[in-house]
Amino acid sequence: MSPRRNFHLAAALDGAGSHPAAPEKPFTPEAYARLIRAAESGLLDFVTVEDGPGRLDSALLLTLAAAVTDRIGLVPLGPAAGDPEAWATRVATLDHLSAGRAGVRPRVAAGNAEHARLVGALGTLEGERLVARLFGRAAEFLDAATGAWGTLVHPPQGRPPLAVLAHATVPYRLAASHADVVFVTPKDTADLVAIRQEIGTLLAKAGRPAGSLRVLADVNVVLGGSQEEADARRARLDEAAGTPFTSDAAVFTGTPERLADLLESWHREGGADGFRLRPAVLPDDLDTVATRLVPVLQERGLFRTAYTARTLRGHLGLADLRGPGSPVDERRIPL
Repeated sequence: MSPRRNFHLAAALDGAGSHPAAPEKPFTPEAYARLIRAAESGLLDFVTVEDGPGRLDSALLLTLAAAVTDRIGLVPLGPAAGDPEAWATRVATLDHLSAGRAGVRPRVAAGNAEHARLVGALGTLEGERLVARLFGRAAEFLDAATGAWGTLVHPPQGRPPLAVLAHATVPYRLAASHADVVFVTPKDTADLVAIRQEIGTLLAKAGRPAGSLRVLADVNVVLGGSQEEADARRARLDEAAGTPFTSDAAVFTGTPERLADLLESWHREGGADGFRLRPAVLPDDLDTVATRLVPVLQERGLFRTAYTARTLRGHLGLADLRGPGSPVDERRIPL
């Protein structure tokens, strides 16, 4: 593996944090804006915001954040369902409001009956067919939506980056054919190497050049000033939840320095282009990432010391897809 020296760093803002016992707080739109400003102070490439039943709309939250931030990328969740042109317009609007800093994480969508049928068929041939059908439908939706960016609406970036969360071959294939960023969930370095190789093969089959897709590994983080402090925090959270913390992604418990060791290893030996960190508790672990982890990475020459681009595509080192004569307007629209 010979990855670029510097890697990408993002944060996932999911409710009160990724740990199920994260203390619930009144996360108002203004509170989310403060979280995103904290991430920007750490020079992160972007943040993703989750939404769903009982939560505020992620795209609207990031519209507010666009007015009070300058450089950080803003990536809402966007279910791949409904009217593709309306979906494309919503993302393009955020891209305009943020002066070219928008992305979107498409989520494969299924109706209640279809979801129940899929859950009952997991692990069977019927389940595999249902999954393939869902992702095939999502691919058709994204073809229509991204096509609208070139005909009906014109985002400042030309094409805001698409970020896909993937755990297995079928979603890896969707990422290889349509995405600019893929979030993967390895458990260790060997697992990351295997995932990276599979995605590389699928990327080539899709006719896309190597380096056109950024592979970011997801890691849940429970941080402390010492290993003992981090372990105690994790124990308190697990006790409050009534069960040990498990996740689809790796769970790290320790100091920022030890987390830097892990990220460096996965970058150099596993081939990760970067990482999306999932803070166990917000704002605590996000603040620690911005104020303590990032300086360690900078000292090691692994992360930027200043923003050098103004768009999300620029942060990620992706090709500039703006048409000739279409510069990004760097002025934010005041709200």
